[in-house]
Formats: sequence, structure tokens, C-alpha cells
Amino acid sequence: MFSFKNIFTKIKVKAFLTTTIKQLECINYNNQKNSTSLHIITVTFNNELLLQPQINLIKKNIIDSCEFIVADNSSNINKRKLISEICKKNNVTYIPLPNNPYKIGSNSHAICLNWMYKNYIQIKNPLYFGFIDHDIFPIIPHSIISYLDKQPIYGHWQGNKNYWYLWAGFCFFKYEKIKNKKINFSTTIINNNQVDTGGANYNSIYKDLDINKLNFPDSKYINLRENGESLQSNTIQLIGNWLHSFNGSYWMEMAPKEQLLYDYLKKYY
Repeated sequence: MFSFKNIFTKIKVKAFLTTTIKQLECINYNNQKNSTSLHIITVTFNNELLLQPQINLIKKNIIDSCEFIVADNSSNINKRKLISEICKKNNVTYIPLPNNPYKIGSNSHAICLNWMYKNYIQIKNPLYFGFIDHDIFPIIPHSIISYLDKQPIYGHWQGNKNYWYLWAGFCFFKYEKIKNKKINFSTTIINNNQVDTGGANYNSIYKDLDINKLNFPDSKYINLRENGESLQSNTIQLIGNWLHSFNGSYWMEMAPKEQLLYDYLKKYY
């Protein structure tokens, strides 16, 4: 069915995807190839309060040679300014992503990852890289590279007996194993199942891997407060050596929980 809304969205998607990194006012960025370290990219969205503890814990607990990059998907210009100032103060690479054609949600996240893969990963050509959400923090010293030297991917497993993929908020890759594949972090449908961001990589990355020969981090939930409105409000998730606080962009309305998170994280940094 003809729709002006669909036409405008397609125009905005094209504008987003055809914008290059050279057109953006990045901070602490150079386009030299860097294949000697792990590149960890976090996608921020309208919440500067999570970034400093994430930077602190990345620096403290990732023992690999590591580049940390902030890809800012914020729709609020004031939040972008605050996030960029934190990056500048901490000497962290800041990439202000183009105006997103999607307001929020999985499509918004996916198009950011696809843009960063094309405009950052394929330019930098790192040995290892990964995407994390802005509300996940390494709380115990460890090495991501130690996993990727034994297997091509590492992260939080999602799926069932018919399909599986890595959650886009915690996924790492050995670049040489996927660089010649068609990479797409979008949502899709697999075997009549709707899958979330990153699921469209099932056929290109995950389908032919033997899941029984791969190591995935354990996951469990811990109550952060009682009598909250929802799972996202009440709990945090432990994924291996990482803590995921949930809903850092407040796509679901709930009472703020940054102070509760800070209190919990005090023993780690």
C-alpha cells in the first residue's frame, strides 16, 4: 500500500546509511587501521549517567589491549553534548551517529550497528571487535581475546533449538572469521520466529557453527530493589563477568535506578 510515511522513512534510512564518518564531528578519532587490539563499541542513547562507570570499568577490568569507542545514537542534543564531554575528558573516541530514521527500539539499534560495521570496523580492520549496550559493565578482570583466540564469536546466546544468535548488546567477533561474510545486525524472521537485533546474521555467521563446541557466559538475575514496576525496574543481569542493568535508555518508563546501580557497583571501581 502506498504510504508517504514509508517513503519518508526510506529517504531517512538512505540518508543515514550514506553519511560517512568523515562528515561527522568525531572526537579522538583517526582513520588509521588498527589490527593489534580489541575494539569495543558501545551505543549510547539519551543517558550520560551510565557512561563514566562503563569507561572506568572497561579500563580497570578488560586486561586486553583495548580501544573503547562511543557511538552516540542519542536523539536529545543536550544528551549528545554531555556524552561528548565525558568522552573528551576521558580521551575516548566519540562518534556522533547521523540522525536515526527510527525513534527507538530494535530497528534504531540495528541500523547503528550496521553503520558502525561499515564505517568503523571495515576501515579499522581490527583483529577483534565487539558491540555492547551502554548499560553493561565488566565487573571482574578478564580477557575477551582469550575466548576469541579459541572460537570465532563470543557473547550472550539467544535462541532455541531451531536457531541461535548473539544478543546485540553483548557480542564479540574475531574479524578475520566474518570479514568476508554478509553482515547485517537487523531483526528478521527465522523459521517463523521473530528474532531481535543481530538475528539476521544467523545464516551468515551462526548457522554453520557447532554450538556444542562454543563457550558462552552463564547468565542469572539478581534483585536490585523490591516492589518495582517490572523486571527491568527490579533486577540486574549477570552475564559471565559483566553486569547488565537493563533499560538504560528508558524505552520503558520506570523510576530511575542509576543511584541503586552506582551503589551496587561501588565495590568494583
